[in-house]
Amino acid sequence: MAMRQILNEIRGMKVKDAAAHVKPLLTVSNLKTSTQRALDNYHVKYIQTDSIQPLYHLCFGGMIFSYLIALPEERRHLEHQQHIKEHVIVIGLFLVLWRIGNGVCRLLVFSSGLNLILCCAVLMIHIHSK
Repeated sequence: MAMRQILNEIRGMKVKDAAAHVKPLLTVSNLKTSTQRALDNYHVKYIQTDSIQPLYHLCFGGMIFSYLIALPEERRHLEHQQHIKEHVIVIGLFLVLWRIGNGVCRLLVFSSGLNLILCCAVLMIHIHSK
């Protein structure tokens, strides 16, 4: 509610005037009092009424916090998977090696199911062309 009031006050101002208006609001003492007032309001609204909401806030807040902490590692993992996937496609499509010896075709490298199907198709075409 207070944030909406501040935004409505700033809306019509120029940038220089808005900075001068917001700067006194961001003092240490003002932030301490507003934080204490918010905690007191939360205590009155949820703790004193024996509500289940603080438990939900704790669970969902913990879940969001743990997700945000793990996000950089997950992004690195997904980028690594994408990088590996590109190399697997290159290996599967361009570097499939086979050796023909005594009329027997042996596949030396195949990586995924799709590449295996492609390799088998290539080998069948090669065998039938003999």
